[in-house]
Amino acid sequence: MALDDNTTTQLLTLLNVSAVKAGKRRQIEDQGHSTKRIKLNQRRTVIQEAPSDESMPLSPPTVEAQGLPDDKELTEPLDLEITEPVSTPFIHHFGNSTPLLSARSLVAADPEGGHARVRWKATRQKVNNKRYLVHFNLEDADGGILEEVISNEGLGGIPEKLKRSYEKSTLSLTKELRELQAKVQTSIMTYQDFHFNHLSATDALEMKATRDAVTLHLANHVLQIRKGVLRNNDRISSASASGSEAPSPETIQDQGFTRPSTLILVPFRNSAVRWLDSYLSHFPTSSNNDTQVHNYTRFVAEFSLPPGSTDKLAEENASELYPSDHIQTFRGNIDDNFRVGVKVTKKAVRLFEGFYRSDLIIASPLGLRLAIEKQKNADFLSSIEVVVLDQADVMTMQNWEHVEFIFAALNSHPKESHDTDFSRVKSWYLDGHASKLRQNIIFSSYDTPQIRSLFMNTRNVAGKYRFERKWTGAQVPEGLKQDFVKFEANNARDEVDQRFEHFTKEVFPSILKSAVQSTSTLIFVPSYFDFVRIKRWMKNQEGLSFTFLSEYSTPQDISRAREQFFKGKKSFLLVTERFHFFRRYRIRGIMNVVFYAPPDHSIFYTELLSFPFIDEGLDAGDVTCKILYSKYDAMSLERIVGSQVAASLVTE
Repeated sequence: MALDDNTTTQLLTLLNVSAVKAGKRRQIEDQGHSTKRIKLNQRRTVIQEAPSDESMPLSPPTVEAQGLPDDKELTEPLDLEITEPVSTPFIHHFGNSTPLLSARSLVAADPEGGHARVRWKATRQKVNNKRYLVHFNLEDADGGILEEVISNEGLGGIPEKLKRSYEKSTLSLTKELRELQAKVQTSIMTYQDFHFNHLSATDALEMKATRDAVTLHLANHVLQIRKGVLRNNDRISSASASGSEAPSPETIQDQGFTRPSTLILVPFRNSAVRWLDSYLSHFPTSSNNDTQVHNYTRFVAEFSLPPGSTDKLAEENASELYPSDHIQTFRGNIDDNFRVGVKVTKKAVRLFEGFYRSDLIIASPLGLRLAIEKQKNADFLSSIEVVVLDQADVMTMQNWEHVEFIFAALNSHPKESHDTDFSRVKSWYLDGHASKLRQNIIFSSYDTPQIRSLFMNTRNVAGKYRFERKWTGAQVPEGLKQDFVKFEANNARDEVDQRFEHFTKEVFPSILKSAVQSTSTLIFVPSYFDFVRIKRWMKNQEGLSFTFLSEYSTPQDISRAREQFFKGKKSFLLVTERFHFFRRYRIRGIMNVVFYAPPDHSIFYTELLSFPFIDEGLDAGDVTCKILYSKYDAMSLERIVGSQVAASLVTE
């Protein structure tokens, strides 16, 4: 497909810069091994050199940790032997001549030059009594379904050395978890997008089973790329040695602009530890070999709690004080500013590599964004082919804008050449179609409009899978009356203002008129921006007695607000959902609960309605609950009242 003038100029500039570089980017960086190749014009032979200092590693400099007793070692070299390519999902999807990028699919994935919405045809398949698998195929303007992808039953196409450890780990799983893991593995191996939107936040075994399936897929993807590059290096070297004609250019286009091809985004360092350990579990390790996982000791030190610190969530009585999902999310190091590059070679896995020498990047959205802003480009993300977004629901409680920033930066044309050998770059990278092949894998405990929008706006021409479930509703104290108040919203853009107007003109005045509800009332606000707006409005109401708690409240502010509310010195307590997510305080003195909007996390609904009964002697009939909602709250409402009831509430 023809490129626009700006893209053409940019690529020509990069080609010119690349042509005058003293050294080309190495294709394989195995220890103690240099690969020989020739330029396609056969004018001279080039010996690949080590990466120059211009690659500017964005993570700390590598400090080797070889020989330390707790560094892991590979029992045998990885399976990177040179073999003839076979028909696999990887070659079908990411091959230089992939059939997925037909003229018809390109138009469907980019209708009206990107100014119209992509159309998806959805089909639903029942997995069990709780789960459904929804499959989305790209649909053209005439309603036709686009190409099907090659399926990959079982573990076909995965190197034996990776397969062995994975199959061994599945033996300890229950039958239900093995079936779930197999379904996830089968779905993602086709390189279609995948969203699991109800992964348990408390079931560590379920999370590990799905995580192991994904990391196997990532490890296999990296090895498939490396094997393809080795194969073509051998073809070029053989042609040079024999003096025969060099391979045609289109047959050796086997890589992207930069080396990193896989990306894992997680919210905290404790999550990064779980993902890296899962990734490394697929590579056989031993303590009796010279080759090893470099810098693992350093990784454990930097991603664990600092020396001398204590973790109250790791104490024996933690389950008595905090909910299980809170413990699972926040136990360990919860720093949210980090990034680490992982490089895979034939004999070693290296941690803390510079990004331009890495195959896998594990980072938080904040850490990656700061790296991009520091370097003033995101060139190391230009060739990402598989991206994993884990705990997306947790990221909505941080700063979702960081996630959107990262996804917007993926697969953009690089601003610098980075010693790229453009004769080896796949044609669809040069044509700007990498984002239409990138696989996006998202895990979350529940779905939100932000997560749904991100998932549906990716343009993988192979299609999408989304796991869905039937929600049964949240548990509430028996006998407690719940008043659901619906307001009409014309569209999603005006919904925020219409909610505020309905609350300030209808809901809150009725609360003030009630002798019962005008005191000891907690107002729960999911959005911080709504919270700021309501707080400003309440401050302008003459004689209104209230206090507030947000994620930015200091410990002193929290103690003062809780005491004033409990002792009746303040009639209203305004609380954000993020405050409850990060703190999980049990607030006493509540008699009435008002939800400005349904909480995203349904367990928060259960917890808040249980707080009035912390002190004994209160009857459920003495507690009131009011929930303000619109049709745009369908997702969160479904988790609170159940799928069937939510449908009737939204359509009434």
